[in-house]
Amino acid sequence: MGIPHPPGTLLYVALGRGWIVASGWLLGAARAMNVLSAVATAAAGALTTWMIAREARSTRGAGGAWGAVASGLVAGWMCSAWANATESEVYAVALLHVVAMLACALRAADAGDDERWLALTAYLMALAPALHLSALVGAPAAIAVAARRADGRWSGHRLLMLGGTLVAAAGIGRMSTALVVVGALLIVIGTTRAPQPVRASLTLLPLVALATSALLIMLVRARHDPLLNQGDPSTWSALADVVARRQYPVGGLWPRRAPVWLQLANIVQYADWQVAMGWGRGIFTTVPRVLAAVLYLVLGTLGWRAMRHDAPRLARLLVVLAVCGSLGVAVYLNLQPGNSIGWGLLPEGTPHEARERDYFFVLAFWAWGCFAGWGALALARRVRRPPLALVAALVPLAGNWFVVDRSSEPAASAPRRFAHALLADAPPNAVLFTSGDNDSYPLWYLQQVEGMRPDVQVVALPLLPAQWYTQEVTDRAKLPPLQVMQVPGARWQHEEIAAAVARAARDVGRPVAASPAITARERVLLGSQWTLGQALFVAGRPPTGLEEAPVVSPAAAEAMGRRLVQGSPPRLLPDDVTAPMLRLLECPRLGGPWDAARGSRDSLEVKCNFR
Repeated sequence: MGIPHPPGTLLYVALGRGWIVASGWLLGAARAMNVLSAVATAAAGALTTWMIAREARSTRGAGGAWGAVASGLVAGWMCSAWANATESEVYAVALLHVVAMLACALRAADAGDDERWLALTAYLMALAPALHLSALVGAPAAIAVAARRADGRWSGHRLLMLGGTLVAAAGIGRMSTALVVVGALLIVIGTTRAPQPVRASLTLLPLVALATSALLIMLVRARHDPLLNQGDPSTWSALADVVARRQYPVGGLWPRRAPVWLQLANIVQYADWQVAMGWGRGIFTTVPRVLAAVLYLVLGTLGWRAMRHDAPRLARLLVVLAVCGSLGVAVYLNLQPGNSIGWGLLPEGTPHEARERDYFFVLAFWAWGCFAGWGALALARRVRRPPLALVAALVPLAGNWFVVDRSSEPAASAPRRFAHALLADAPPNAVLFTSGDNDSYPLWYLQQVEGMRPDVQVVALPLLPAQWYTQEVTDRAKLPPLQVMQVPGARWQHEEIAAAVARAARDVGRPVAASPAITARERVLLGSQWTLGQALFVAGRPPTGLEEAPVVSPAAAEAMGRRLVQGSPPRLLPDDVTAPMLRLLECPRLGGPWDAARGSRDSLEVKCNFR
């Protein structure tokens, strides 16, 4: 029940905790959370299949059920959706949330004056900030269906009620009082125009308030100070900061943080990955992968045209979902250039996203998969063999299987193996500096879940500028008040704070250690006379300001020479860090006999941040 980085994803954490209690005894905590993502994505695919089959029931004799199954499979096997299904992250559960909201909207459209399904749709919209704000990307599609009558006319009060809920939920997610007030006014106006205004107001307003109140879980939980308590939302103001992500710079709609053409090109790049990512060379595309993407673009177009006839309401829903999930997301988020695009085209030093953001566009790819599956049915009907529509699922199945597979070695155990090596190599009571998420979260997992080396204080360098984190490190490591001062060679505030933490640690007799992912320049600020052990660097003395070559522990070098170093896997997914993180465990080879060319040694020294 920890609180991860803003916005906290508290419903995901609470659901995950319940899931671990129910199944962790059988699967283990880490595997249980992976299974939760897989189950959520599978449930989203099943619910999508049900919606399509239900909407296209008039075409059942023409193979509507086959088309629905094909659509659900193709959508679920799109690369970004499938990758989300195999990791412990919020996005698979958020996908299920959106699909459930759309299913409720379709039921609301059929319910006539009975607006219980409408109230449930609004409740799920209002619940989005407590799960993840990306779930609101599906809200316009839900409104486009639920606010239309059977005769095609718009229902004014439904449009106001659901539109107001969307505005209010967005206001909660951004902690904007103006948006919350506008949204609440729209809801009130809408309920007064409902067929049963008193019942509508007594139903909708309390449901929206109840959904919003879920955010209070973080306020209560943070006051118990769990090990993972990022943002420390133990006060009302801190809670608002966490929910609104004020720790991070959030770009407005203007000015654009990347050229518009490049932001659109980023969507095209991510679309190229969806159908057959494994047929390319990582981020670099190939002719087979492009042909697969173009083929499914054609299938999607055929499916959209066929669905307009077979299930026009569903076609409208999916079009709105696709537009909001692609162009809408690109316009609203105003992202920097993607992690792997624009290099050489933009001025040197242009900031890029820290990682690929294809998962932000997953709802558009989900809609595309639905259309492609229905397009396969349209082709299969021409030969009067509707079951052939299922063939459309074979290409993404074959093209993405080995890319998204995290169940085989070394990927399956890489995070635990890396974290175990670092913690096992740390001196007693060490203060261990890490470079970011990849060498921090796995360590926190082992400490919190498996109880390994709780004496080691992990300090994530990028979090140090946040006052709450500096205070957290000081309190938990039982350090004296920090004396932050200018440090020669420091370029950023977090480096000066890190130097102060290292000084305070030495003052109380705690060793200073550094992950091999920490750069040599940063190590100079933390200490001197560094020794590289079996997995990490340990400082022998306070910093001198001079860069010195570390010493490789003879015992570590000998142990590395005795054991077989497992080969690293190819880097298939753009964000797969298995290979570079496992290479860091080979660093002690620098102290052993070297038979390879000097260039190889230089390469290892660079990868290990040895110099």
